[in-house]
Amino acid sequence: MVAAYDFSTSISYPEGVMTASPALKRDVRWLTTRLGDMIRELEGERVFQRVEKMRQAAKRVRAAHNPSDIEAKRRMIRGLKVRDAFPVVHAFSLFFQLVNVCEERARVRAVRSRPDLRQSFRHTFTSLNQAGVSARTIRDCLAQMEIEPVLTAHPTESKRRTTMGHLMRIAGDFDNPDMTLEALWQSIETRLGNMTPLNEVDNSLFYFERTIFEAAAETMRLFEQELQRAYPGLTLPRSFLRMGTWVGGDRDGNPNVTPEVSLEAVRHQHELAVRLIGDQLERLIEEISHVDRSRTYSAADASVDDPFHPAERLRRRLASLRGKVKPGFTDEGLLLDELNEIRRQLTKQKAVRAATGRITDLIRQIEIFGLTLAHLDFRDHAGKLSSAPGEIVDEFKTIGVLQKTYGERAAHRFVLSMTHSAGAILDTLGCAEKAGVRSVDIIPLFETVEDLRKAPELLAELWADTRYAAHLKNRGQVQEVMLGYSDSNKDGGYLAANWNLYQAQRNLAELADREGVKLRLFHGKGGTIDRGGGMSHRSLLAQPHAAHEGRVRMTEQGEVISLKYAHPVIARRNLEQLTSGVMDAFCRKREKESIPAAWEAVMQELADTSCRAYQQLVYENPQFSDYFWSATPIDLIAQLNIGSRPSRRSTSRDLRELRAIPWVFAWTQSRHLLPSWYGIGTAMEAFASAGSEGREQLERMYREWPFFSMLIDNAEVSLAKTDLYIAGRYASLVEDETVRVSILETIRREYDRTVASILALTGHETLLAGQQRLADSIHLRNPYIDPLHYMQVRYLKDWRSRAPGKRDEQLRSLLALTANGIAFGMKATG
Repeated sequence: MVAAYDFSTSISYPEGVMTASPALKRDVRWLTTRLGDMIRELEGERVFQRVEKMRQAAKRVRAAHNPSDIEAKRRMIRGLKVRDAFPVVHAFSLFFQLVNVCEERARVRAVRSRPDLRQSFRHTFTSLNQAGVSARTIRDCLAQMEIEPVLTAHPTESKRRTTMGHLMRIAGDFDNPDMTLEALWQSIETRLGNMTPLNEVDNSLFYFERTIFEAAAETMRLFEQELQRAYPGLTLPRSFLRMGTWVGGDRDGNPNVTPEVSLEAVRHQHELAVRLIGDQLERLIEEISHVDRSRTYSAADASVDDPFHPAERLRRRLASLRGKVKPGFTDEGLLLDELNEIRRQLTKQKAVRAATGRITDLIRQIEIFGLTLAHLDFRDHAGKLSSAPGEIVDEFKTIGVLQKTYGERAAHRFVLSMTHSAGAILDTLGCAEKAGVRSVDIIPLFETVEDLRKAPELLAELWADTRYAAHLKNRGQVQEVMLGYSDSNKDGGYLAANWNLYQAQRNLAELADREGVKLRLFHGKGGTIDRGGGMSHRSLLAQPHAAHEGRVRMTEQGEVISLKYAHPVIARRNLEQLTSGVMDAFCRKREKESIPAAWEAVMQELADTSCRAYQQLVYENPQFSDYFWSATPIDLIAQLNIGSRPSRRSTSRDLRELRAIPWVFAWTQSRHLLPSWYGIGTAMEAFASAGSEGREQLERMYREWPFFSMLIDNAEVSLAKTDLYIAGRYASLVEDETVRVSILETIRREYDRTVASILALTGHETLLAGQQRLADSIHLRNPYIDPLHYMQVRYLKDWRSRAPGKRDEQLRSLLALTANGIAFGMKATG
């Protein structure tokens, strides 16, 4: 049979650790061939050939942009009726999902075959030991390290749970995919109805059940093994890992999240936690038949009602525990005390393997997850303190109910969005006091560039308040602060946001140290570069204050949850990289490293210049808003049913009212990727125009300052994914030619400036010349994403030509499917 897609090279190269892997090529060819055969079998030769012709047409256009090829492609797309377009879009969407499964499989192979991979525990501990880091420093780090990924329900995961399940089945039985491919082809990819908050809760629990619960135990076990290997005699005093969630607690702009929803969310979490712990106890009951032979037993000691041998006291204790662990059981202390005592007895009996096996894993899992799996954060907007203070009080009352039912660990954090003043925090504290809740941490969230700059001043004022100082003392002198990556970028552009985030982290850390406050930073990152995404390990080293004194929380949002946690090996690897980054920064005292004042001055100048350029386009150009609403699929995104939260805070078309996630999603879908690079070219060109001295300084900063090199490298990736030819197809939807030409040309000029500036800085002739594997990945994916872009543009035009009440579901579903496919192809949404 002819393969559905003919790849002679692989699509992507995981983690930069492998070349064009023959195994990856074989996997891609195998699955995509089976998909092609399935299309032929279920839909017939005509549909199969339509998919192939569309693929070939897109490849020809991409290769040369010949007018005749472009016209032929347009005729082909114009001639497609909606019902004929569905299988074509479905085929390309499934293709990318299958390729992503193959890439994940390749990454799993790499992780399993190389225990000393960079950023692994073995590599980290070995390098720390070789660098002369003492056991005392390691011990100090372990005594205070706190790492907490926080899953959120931000609407950027476009896969249905049904689809996720099918893809996991293919990954689990890779050599026999046909039954699942058949199911995938005949399943609906897009959601018909709106997501509810409890749907989102169940989706997050899908990952806890399938991978995270197991991966966390494996992470801790591997950590202890490698710690002992490099630093014999050192032991882990406690589990440093915790999990958090916003799913069911994030009320900011989401009227669907009510107190009742929060209570139900934690109930769902608790019931799953009890089931997972109960399953492990049952397996322990089967395994721990060990007895203490210090005394003998006779038949008289046996009981008809007791299924165990009289000598099996440990097994009996485990069975007693299992009988207690059911919904409603909340005594975590009792559970840990009993398991630790059983482990001590096994150790005493020299049953070392049993003592360090499943029972230790379970103890770690209980320490990490407790009896509710994850801490539920509450979040709401500061504006409610004046517009609806009663709602804030009710939220604190809900926290009180959760603490009374499950303990303080279930919920004790309240995040205040758009914190502009110390008074807002004090008012929030007043709401907590009115609700009768004392055991709560109030977390200011700084989201705009201006708020990031003022954050240290605000906290200094807050900590000087005697009422708040008493509250802080009651909370162990720990102040958590959340930093918003998405909104600050949307507000001031890429360079300005990242520089102000860097300064805020450093200034807050220095302030906290002076005032005797234990600072914990909470990073509100998304998956894309313009929302703070990227490699967490490198980010921690480039921003050394990010995990001040070894404490850090960070959000895991949307499609990132799937990419990081869909497979237990990948989930463990993600936790390993995050932990290694925190340890490396702490143990090498990277927070103490100083940056030349001249570099900081340059960075400030670049940030200010880029911010002006960005804001002049986005907020000051009167034509820009019209361009955005027409030249991106922003109106489609609101119809995708991928989240329970509205995409806008109001019905206004004011761009400041639009949330950062759909903002980024729209620019990614249309291949502008504007928020992740716009303004850099203007800033760097202006600075370098002073002469060779300016260029040399930028080059030295790039070579020697990890923060600056990370910014530039991330921007380069975004520029490589930007495609202004495709963006121009979306711009054709702008009816006003003056607006279309003016804004697109402005974007094009800044793109050219930015590319030229970065190439001059890196010394390369083309983008990603220093990351050839990634460049190949983008190059190979583009021809297969292009048809989805072409059809999205074509049907968006039809969609918009119809009155809102006359837009049929079939057309909405097709457009939603194009958005899915583009997201899978780009491996990014918002």
